[in-house]
Amino acid sequence: MIDNKKEQERAELHRTIWNIANDLRGSVDGWDFKQYVLGMLFYRYISENLTSYINDCEHAAGDTAFNYAVLEDGDAEQARDDLVKTKGFFILPSELFENVLKRAATDENLNETLESVFKDIESSAQGTDSEANFKGLFDDIDVNSNKLGGTVAQRNGRLVKLMNGVADMKLGDYKDNTIDAFGDAYEFLMGMYASNAGKSGGEYYTPQEVSELLTRIALVGKTEVNKVYDPACGSGSLLLNFAKILGKDNVRQGFFGQEINITTYNLCRINMFLHDVDYDKFDIGHGDTLADPLHWDDEPFEAIVSNPPYSIKWAGDDNPLLINDPRFSPAGVLAPKSKADLAFIMHSLTWLATSGTAAIVCFPGVFYRGGAEQKIRKYLVDNNFVDCVIQLPDNLFFGTSITTCIMVMKKSKSENSTLFINASKEFIKVANYNKLTAENVKKIVDTYASCKSVEHLAKIVQNSEIAEQNYNLSVSTYVEQEYKRESVDIKVMNNEIEHIISRGNFLNREISAYIAEIEGAGLESIIDCGKWDMKSLGEIGTFIRGKRFVKNDIVSDGSPCIHYGELYTHYKIWADKTKSFLEPTLALKLRSAKTGDVIIVAAGETVEDIGNSVAWLGDSNVVIHDACFAFSHSLNPKYVSYYMQTQFFRRQIKRYISSGKISSINAAGLSKALIPIPPLEEQARIVTFLDCFDTLINDTMRGLPAQILARKKQYAYYLEKLLAVNEMSL
Repeated sequence: MIDNKKEQERAELHRTIWNIANDLRGSVDGWDFKQYVLGMLFYRYISENLTSYINDCEHAAGDTAFNYAVLEDGDAEQARDDLVKTKGFFILPSELFENVLKRAATDENLNETLESVFKDIESSAQGTDSEANFKGLFDDIDVNSNKLGGTVAQRNGRLVKLMNGVADMKLGDYKDNTIDAFGDAYEFLMGMYASNAGKSGGEYYTPQEVSELLTRIALVGKTEVNKVYDPACGSGSLLLNFAKILGKDNVRQGFFGQEINITTYNLCRINMFLHDVDYDKFDIGHGDTLADPLHWDDEPFEAIVSNPPYSIKWAGDDNPLLINDPRFSPAGVLAPKSKADLAFIMHSLTWLATSGTAAIVCFPGVFYRGGAEQKIRKYLVDNNFVDCVIQLPDNLFFGTSITTCIMVMKKSKSENSTLFINASKEFIKVANYNKLTAENVKKIVDTYASCKSVEHLAKIVQNSEIAEQNYNLSVSTYVEQEYKRESVDIKVMNNEIEHIISRGNFLNREISAYIAEIEGAGLESIIDCGKWDMKSLGEIGTFIRGKRFVKNDIVSDGSPCIHYGELYTHYKIWADKTKSFLEPTLALKLRSAKTGDVIIVAAGETVEDIGNSVAWLGDSNVVIHDACFAFSHSLNPKYVSYYMQTQFFRRQIKRYISSGKISSINAAGLSKALIPIPPLEEQARIVTFLDCFDTLINDTMRGLPAQILARKKQYAYYLEKLLAVNEMSL
């Protein structure tokens, strides 16, 4: 089941981010936009967090009317030192997010105001124990960047929109949300700008459900831990799951991590503050964990969780010092230079406490490849460090569709065996991705905790057997997949194939008959252009440009409003019969098309798409949004659709558009385009003929794959029947 409250909070967050993206569309690169949103979200949060902390203290002392946000800066200065010691930072009342926002629309120097505020927040921690955790946190929010606009006024205008958008996030107290609001915003923004994902250094955001799974596996049998560690911590979502599940006070000595990417390193520190983890309870380092680990003095860790980058390059044996590094030397060999996966495993194992558990997401290749990786697996198995290997469903992670696995390690196992779990079927489908539900997570964790063999799901394997398999740790080697034979009614299947073949044969005969008729009598007997009217679209129709719609506005007469780019997916158009009806957007005071109107819509990208851009309203009314051309005339709608695919029409259109895209069609240009108007009976004859082709093509496109699939089922059926063996007699 899906948690409705969680999905509602997530939808609210995504809606707000999408609105901000629309407001700033085209002004900043998608990847930069991500930093602006998250940075401003952080500014809002620490302002509210500090205000809430001070107000709570004053209210508890008896001053129930106290509000730090309205205090004079001079009066607030008295508390600076104490607040920096307690919270790690200080913000003057005038520099709080809510107060800067109130003045933002009229502040001609808003960019300078924000730059000053960000510097003041960072400098408030200088020379204190929290300095390292605040230094550079706002570096990615360049309020003077030309990406926001060429002039100060343009930049400030977009900064106002950004602040208003962040202020509109109705998320209450971040740490009380059922979602990781900051992490979810990060994931959503990555998804929005997937084409720019390469700028992230190849990172893969760990879905929250996978984070929870890793955390719960590491916590089996525990109600508290000394400290948690992630050697490739990204935005910190894995670490913060311990605070969510255990409560941050039950992570006694705090949260530790290292991140090589400077942007995500900043995001991780921000995320800690967003979840009310005090500056003295976390230590996030910036750098290469494998080459220069920063937490030697803090290990060992009772819980280690990580989703390190898959198969990245590292120094390996090019660096002669690494083979003597105490993290890697016990295995007697280094992970390959082109695949650092097992280097992260060895690093994590070395820093794991004797009583601890490490759960690491791994690329599946590390479980079966030979060479150095096989030797490292031999070391891990022979020393009984591998507690469990879990195969996850494919397509769980943003940026990759591969099937990932989890390696669970312990240093104090009592049984000389390893548990293998096949969780590849534990998911639901959501859009283009697979997703773990709460039930899926619970089932996997319970299976791990019970440490029992379950047919087709889990198997306990003696390490000696793994050695016999050349230290192959692939789950499929040990857990047999459940074979479910599809029930096939062979008579129905044979009839289905015959129907597909007969349908194609019928359509081919129909087309051949039409062609013989046309070619025998001559095209001139059907097409007599001399008797046809030739008129411009401007003579027979009206170009309509509606106002910008607002989602969920209601039209007074109840007519739906469709954006021009969606019109052809909603009504009777012959471009794509597979698209389903989407709930139409509603808008106020827009021009209503009448029943029977034919609408030319600027849909698609190039002029070649124009033939797919005709919609016939049939028996429905619609309010037109943005640039459309509507006309009521004695025209067959399908005739219009077919005509617009002709080279004559497309050559006309190309004269009147810029950039080669039909979205740039304007009223003046479109109105000049000519259309021949034959009598209705001639239109019908043309449509009937072309419909046969259209139907045959569409049927073939749908029928051929269906026929191939049916043939495969036939093959499987007769294979089993002809070569059947009675297993019971063996």
